[in-house]
Amino acid sequence: MRHRLGDLLVEHGACARAAVDEALRAQAVFGGRLGTNLLETGAISEERLAHALGELHQTPSLHGDLTPEPAALDLISSDDADLWEVVPLRAPDRKLVLLTLDPANLAVLDEVAFATGRSVHPFVLPEARLWRLLVRCYGLFREERGIEHQPKPAGSRSARAGLDRDLIDEDEFQSLYGRVGLTTPPPVPSTRVPPPAPSALVPPPVPSTLVPPPPAPPPPVVAAPVRLEEPEPSPLGFREAIRFLEGVEERGAIARTVLRYARSRFRRAVLFTVRRGEAHGWVGLGEGVKVEAVRRLRLPLAAGGVVATVVATRSHYLGPLARTEANVRLLKELGGGVPKSAFVIPLLALGQVVNVLYADNGRGALVDPTDLGELLILATRIAQGYEALARRAV
Repeated sequence: MRHRLGDLLVEHGACARAAVDEALRAQAVFGGRLGTNLLETGAISEERLAHALGELHQTPSLHGDLTPEPAALDLISSDDADLWEVVPLRAPDRKLVLLTLDPANLAVLDEVAFATGRSVHPFVLPEARLWRLLVRCYGLFREERGIEHQPKPAGSRSARAGLDRDLIDEDEFQSLYGRVGLTTPPPVPSTRVPPPAPSALVPPPVPSTLVPPPPAPPPPVVAAPVRLEEPEPSPLGFREAIRFLEGVEERGAIARTVLRYARSRFRRAVLFTVRRGEAHGWVGLGEGVKVEAVRRLRLPLAAGGVVATVVATRSHYLGPLARTEANVRLLKELGGGVPKSAFVIPLLALGQVVNVLYADNGRGALVDPTDLGELLILATRIAQGYEALARRAV
């Protein structure tokens, strides 16, 4: 499908073949759909991409700012929207206008029709635009890619009000590293307006002289579904990791391999994707590491910190962490606890740093510097794996 889209765009003169090839290589390394990677490089407009997607799928397409009706949004829960990657736009009569990435996925369309009790009319739109809608309408997490960032709605779960006071215990930092000078801003005061008091003009209810009906039985208690966390994959030794990286077929396999090897040496490890001036949390493993916290982690490289230093120098780092805002935010999202030393290494592909691996042994612990050469060798093999993925993508 991605090659058919690229061919279609080139045939219609929407973008050059070289731009499609570059986007395919970027897709192999950074993920996302071909259109998202084309939008990121500025090789195509969202409007032309949407028209091409409509022609490709033989389905009506939409693009630009869209405002779904609240009544339509209420028909699909956030969990289902997350699972199906759809957003309902309109709900006239017994119909449902549905925004989707894949209008040919009849299984999903049938699920939506069954859940809503309506006939579904799919419209295709670019992945980057649908991601914006999932964030804005449902508060779901999606990467902001391909389209200039839109202001986040007030109260969105993805918005952050700044650093909290309890990021890292002050005494802990002082005892380990001494005063560095970072100040933590006070918490943002709440702007919530208290509800108005009941009006004094409303008369109290007149007691009825009729015999009151018997009290209604209490509603049944329904236990909330328990979402079980997936067990952490087993650690990998060096030789196993090297073998797993041979002939790797997708970027997710690279991430799983490097993290499983890191867990054989460290208590916690996080892999970042470096793109457009930011390090984005991708995946992580270890004590206290939460998947959602890692995925929401954003470290602007201009803000400094150990990750930014490793990206700028393209060299690994082993040592204590200075108390910078970026380092504090990183440790907070890892569950807190200041290590006495950490190991951070860049992973390169396509002539740039595409990932950064951060690892430590938790609160107050040192990283054992022996045999870190294995991880440096693994980084070279990872770069070769990425290059192979990029070559096969074109």
